[in-house]
Amino acid sequence: MIDKGDGMRALGKLSSRTIGVIGLSIVTGILLLWLQMEEIEPEPQHPVMGIVSTLADDQRKDAQMAELIQTAEQDGFDVLPMPVERTQASQIEAIRALIVYQVDVIVFVPLVEDGWENVMHEADTAGIPLLAIDKSMEDSIWGQAKHYVGYDYCTLAEQATDALIQHGPSNKGVIELYGTLNSYDAREIARGCREGLELQGKEILYSLCGDGMRSRGYEIMESLQDHLDEIGYVICHNDAMALGALDYLEESGRIPGKDVFLCAFGGGEDTYDAFKDGRIQVLVQLDDRMLAEKASQAAYKMIAAPRASFDWIVSGKVLTKGNGA
Repeated sequence: MIDKGDGMRALGKLSSRTIGVIGLSIVTGILLLWLQMEEIEPEPQHPVMGIVSTLADDQRKDAQMAELIQTAEQDGFDVLPMPVERTQASQIEAIRALIVYQVDVIVFVPLVEDGWENVMHEADTAGIPLLAIDKSMEDSIWGQAKHYVGYDYCTLAEQATDALIQHGPSNKGVIELYGTLNSYDAREIARGCREGLELQGKEILYSLCGDGMRSRGYEIMESLQDHLDEIGYVICHNDAMALGALDYLEESGRIPGKDVFLCAFGGGEDTYDAFKDGRIQVLVQLDDRMLAEKASQAAYKMIAAPRASFDWIVSGKVLTKGNGA
């Protein structure tokens, strides 16, 4: 006969032993888990680049932003794009939103040269550097550090004007389809064109603002229909206006490359096709891939040293039928 007291004592000993084994197993498991966690490195935090992109009537500008986003992501940035309407007020509102979000760096193409003082001060106070690409701002706005990556529009325009005049008759006038008023690129292109024309003994016959729009390029040429016989050269500050000018000239029976000679700044797909077809005689091809690469490098430099100034110039190429197609 089994004594109940002995049975309970045996059960107690078994339970204690079992509990001890279970407890040891739990402790061992926790220790192994802790050791595994120690071996796993935490994922690195990627810097965040805010990009203010503006809606444009220009195929090349869209491609420029896509190139910038792709390059920044490949270089290790988390990209936060902010597409906005093509106004300075919309750009400023987007920059302020990115400041609130506390991104590490903000990249944008300033539509105009002035009027950025307040938002620049806000970004500086928040410790967030701003990088202007393609177009710059007035030197007085930059404050302690200038951060710009773009093109030498003036030199390219002088070279392009010289190449354009070589194509056509000396007795015809030059018209200019001007870009956005008060913008850096338009001012510099206009300056370079005039310096180049002066060397050729010519000057601008008409200069009208097309604001970078294809529709305005068409409208400007249409408004000059009574003066087309005087015009031998058309200098367009961007792709879209050049394509609009071509639309009207061809509709009105003018033959580009024979009756009138065109120069465009940009180099988007449609404009390059028109250049290859001989409908545009001089194309200033701007290297947006290199712009994106330099912008990404600059962004890292700014994060590491926000007070370090730089003004990096990216190459462009003046193509004529002889050297580019």
